[in-house]
Amino acid sequence: MNLIKTFLFMILCTLFLSACGKEDNTSTSNSSKKEEIMENKEKLNVKITLNKKIKDNKKILISGKSNLPKDTTLSIDLECPECSTYYHDFSTDVNVKEGGMFDYEFSNEEGEEFEGGKYIAYVETSPENLQTEDVRAIFGKDGTNLVGSNVSGDTDRVATAEINFKIKNSSKVKQKSKKDTAAEVTKKKDEELSTLKREAEYKIESIVEDNYKAASIEKIEINQDMSTDQDNKLIALVYLSFDFKNSAQTSYNMVEMFSDDLASKIGTDKNTINQIAVFWKVPYIGEDETLAKFSYERSGEHMIITDKVSSLR
Repeated sequence: MNLIKTFLFMILCTLFLSACGKEDNTSTSNSSKKEEIMENKEKLNVKITLNKKIKDNKKILISGKSNLPKDTTLSIDLECPECSTYYHDFSTDVNVKEGGMFDYEFSNEEGEEFEGGKYIAYVETSPENLQTEDVRAIFGKDGTNLVGSNVSGDTDRVATAEINFKIKNSSKVKQKSKKDTAAEVTKKKDEELSTLKREAEYKIESIVEDNYKAASIEKIEINQDMSTDQDNKLIALVYLSFDFKNSAQTSYNMVEMFSDDLASKIGTDKNTINQIAVFWKVPYIGEDETLAKFSYERSGEHMIITDKVSSLR
């Protein structure tokens, strides 16, 4: 009887120990699964897509959309291995905005166009020490929580993305640039010529008004000298009136003297004037007629007489 009781007691113990072992195994298994689930929840499957926008071949805007947390610091590199002089530019302080958006604009100094060729824009999450505390908490130590096709590295894991594109040197853009340049040069020359004309007219007015009290100005015309290849050379046509009553011969002598003196002063002081012609009216002899004309042209720093016509003598 005692033997039977002992046997039954041993069976009960065996069953109890077996049940406890299964419970422990089940508990351990459930705990591992829970830890695995929690670990998976902490992983960030990074997704980054890039776009580019080229503005008149002078600016390149790289923009991106991602699921990276706000304030993630990125570096963006732009390279052109095919350029005649290897091109490389980068920024290390691009921050992700709300909603995972980010952008950066590249441009050359002095607004120059980008050279034609194949360009590569490359984006990478910055090192851990450059990230905020909140971003580091999400990324994990050395980026261990970053996963996905956009993530690389065994120890220091980083999220990356790149976009390849070409820039063509448009002939239309070049032609437009050449036309604009030619127009600017022409405009500048026209402005210089206009300034010289005004200065020449003012100089002639001053000489006449300060030196020839018997004369008055009818009009002054300043034209470009088209007979020379030199820029900014002028022809002055000066219309004067001799207002003092004198004999025809005396009037002639006076207008000739005034004309020679004017040409002499212009020749010395205003070397932009290549030629000058002085036309004279003498109202008390012929009210509306031009009674004398004296023509001069430049010879070095002087003006020499080339023609004189008068009906006063």
